[in-house]
Amino acid sequence: MTAFHPHRLRTGRDPGVFRSARAVWLLFLLLPVLLAGCGPGESKGGPAAHGGTGGVPGGGPDAPVLNFIHDWVPEPEHGGYYAADRKGLWKAEGVAVRVLVGGPNSEIEKRVALDPFGLGIVRGDAVFVAVERGLPVVAVNAYFQHDPQGIMVREESPVKGFADLEDRDLAMQIGASWLLYLQKKYDLKRLRVRPVTGNVANFVRDPDWITQAYPTSEPYYALKEGVRSRVLQLSESGFDPYRVIIANRQLVEKHPDLVARFSRGAYRGWQEYFRNPQPIHDHLRSISPTMEDAGMRFSYVAMRRLRLAEGDPARGEALGAVDPERWRVLGDILKDLGVIRQVPPIDRVVSTAFTPRALGLDPALPPPFWTDAPLPAAPAAAAGR
Repeated sequence: MTAFHPHRLRTGRDPGVFRSARAVWLLFLLLPVLLAGCGPGESKGGPAAHGGTGGVPGGGPDAPVLNFIHDWVPEPEHGGYYAADRKGLWKAEGVAVRVLVGGPNSEIEKRVALDPFGLGIVRGDAVFVAVERGLPVVAVNAYFQHDPQGIMVREESPVKGFADLEDRDLAMQIGASWLLYLQKKYDLKRLRVRPVTGNVANFVRDPDWITQAYPTSEPYYALKEGVRSRVLQLSESGFDPYRVIIANRQLVEKHPDLVARFSRGAYRGWQEYFRNPQPIHDHLRSISPTMEDAGMRFSYVAMRRLRLAEGDPARGEALGAVDPERWRVLGDILKDLGVIRQVPPIDRVVSTAFTPRALGLDPALPPPFWTDAPLPAAPAAAAGR
């Protein structure tokens, strides 16, 4: 039996679901109440914090603490941020950061909008939706150059491309913007959507099961059950948002120095994590007991193989880089799909002031620490599948 594993099948709310203007107005009506009594950088009732730099050089007891919420449980896909925290890179930059754990339905855009010292990880299309709904957030750098979201099928599946999804069932988060794109581009009139689960049990049991997945995670757990898979990367379909860090607009406008310090520490954290991930994996296992060494190594190798963080230098991509024209293209796609009514000015959606190059940093990453991940041993009953 395949148990739930929080490293699998992310089911957090998709930006296409975030449609209620009434909810946004209620959010701002409650804003003064929700923030009452919170000191700088202090959040009430938030998720568990792991790490968090104490005093910083020249900070003083009243220096603000930035609240950074990532988009899932602690895992290798957040390795650079845990490296920035554990290795004191944020502290060396003179900024205190509290790392907060996200998870399903974390509503990160709303949390950041409510916190004048808030930052968080979302997908690029979520930023357009949040800005149109009036939330004071802006993307400040690219966490991944290409969002890892994909669709996982069996290795032997006749589904070789997105057009082959016609007249099939897809387990996924209801209301995702990327599904609207696939349906329109590939004329998928008979694609059926079923709810995604929190594990790979159905994928292992049913040869025809198709599910949303991250190539850094789900294929490993399917392999543990003796099932080989392939992942169709959504970025190859033409729907190719960045995965980004957003910040409260007030933080960007009033304290750009803090955002710059946060960003420098984060970039250096990714460079350190990719140089040697093992100490961070040891830490992740201690705070997220379901993490396992082989699975984290698989994630690391997949991130490097797919160049998720650094992208393709031939296309001008690099760690933390943002291309305003690529954002405009995404905005046009979302408008065409009806996800947003109008494409806002791009400088309301993303800032280019906090990329590594804008901050005078070299975005180059070190060579991979690992280039291969040993395959997990399949259960005896699954051998030969």
